[in-house]
Amino acid sequence: MNRPRPARRADPRSAAAALLSFLFPGIGQAYNGRAALAWLLVLPVALLVVLGILVVALNGSGVTGRLLDTRVLVALIVLDFALLGWRLVAIVQAHADRARLTLRSWPGWVTTALVVVTLGMHAFPAWYAAKAIDTLGSVSLEGGGGLFDDRSGRDIDLPEPTFEPEIGLGERMTVLLVGVDFAPGRDHHLTDTMMVTTIDPVTGEGAMVSVPRDLYGVPLGDGRTYDAKLNSLMARADTDRATYPLGGPATLKAAIGELLGTRIHYFAAIDIEGMRQVIDTIGGVDITVDRAVNDPRYIDTFTGERGFTIQPGRHHMDGRTAMAFIRSRQGEGDSDFTRAERQQQVLTAIAEKLTAGNLLVTLPGLLDAVKDNVSTDIPSGRMPAIATEAQDADLGSLERVVLAPPEYVTPEPNSAAGYILHPNFEAIRTLGERIFGDSATGARRPAP
Repeated sequence: MNRPRPARRADPRSAAAALLSFLFPGIGQAYNGRAALAWLLVLPVALLVVLGILVVALNGSGVTGRLLDTRVLVALIVLDFALLGWRLVAIVQAHADRARLTLRSWPGWVTTALVVVTLGMHAFPAWYAAKAIDTLGSVSLEGGGGLFDDRSGRDIDLPEPTFEPEIGLGERMTVLLVGVDFAPGRDHHLTDTMMVTTIDPVTGEGAMVSVPRDLYGVPLGDGRTYDAKLNSLMARADTDRATYPLGGPATLKAAIGELLGTRIHYFAAIDIEGMRQVIDTIGGVDITVDRAVNDPRYIDTFTGERGFTIQPGRHHMDGRTAMAFIRSRQGEGDSDFTRAERQQQVLTAIAEKLTAGNLLVTLPGLLDAVKDNVSTDIPSGRMPAIATEAQDADLGSLERVVLAPPEYVTPEPNSAAGYILHPNFEAIRTLGERIFGDSATGARRPAP
């Protein structure tokens, strides 16, 4: 009579070996006495770790910039999956050296759990990298201005930049940032926020210059002037290509560049209300309020709530509060010019927050927020160098200037075009010469 064979006892050493190779490929094989196999599994991963440490140590902030290179991201995805396969082989082989991998014993369950955890550890970085590739493709020049397509129903053309800085040779980089209001109920989208930012890659110094929306008679750079409020130029130039052959963004870049006496290399547009999502995603921003803001007529365009008040002092602002802070302009002592100063404060705080070490934590939500709310004419291949320069810049010491009266503009409250501002060309161009230096264009035409 044949007796049933006794059940084989679970070998806990199989799970221990799998755990060791989970921690680092090859250690489990060493535990099992397989020295040659252990070295075979350990060496490639160890060399990869050493190489990664050297890259970070030698490149510093340049590593962050390289992560905006789609080729690097694709390479990282391939490397991630290769390392995943290497680790899975090491984990499963380490277990199998001691016992057959089966779910009928608790060591088998432990090793299976380690396999699942390993899959997750590699799936998330690959997912982040894929999201980054998608976002870069959307917001860069190759994305074709998706922000405008999605919100305005128009295909606003973002042509290739006419001038691009040689950052590696120390040339200053200048970007025109415009805020477009896509709030519900708006059937036209004016550039109510226009700001020129510039960074010197040699010194890390830079400046932000806010250009008023009501500026009138700005030179277009082709001998003509724009005899309407500047905030309508981009929309008008986009719809009237016969008069403005460069199209909307390029025409606005040329006009503001001519006004300041500099070359504006790049254009970036952001949905003003989209900033709310960006600020909330990064966990809010810290702002020092210099004087009280009390605007009883402020209306939150999304909630309908009326009024906004904030007292002087240091405040941590979420997206809703920050948006009210930069949009309020009808309180006592407030104007478009004080609002522009606050916009500069918030943008600087956002930039500083993104370089404060929390970028990886907020990356998934930030990628979504940027993709949905930003468009630029920056070629994707130029983004790594630009990001590196932004990381190296001393953002806290950026000079902030608003073209405000009486020095830079002269108000005319009751013109035929309504409230307008006449540029004081001499003062503005003197400012441009001081701030932009050798990035200025060649000969300048005399002020109209």
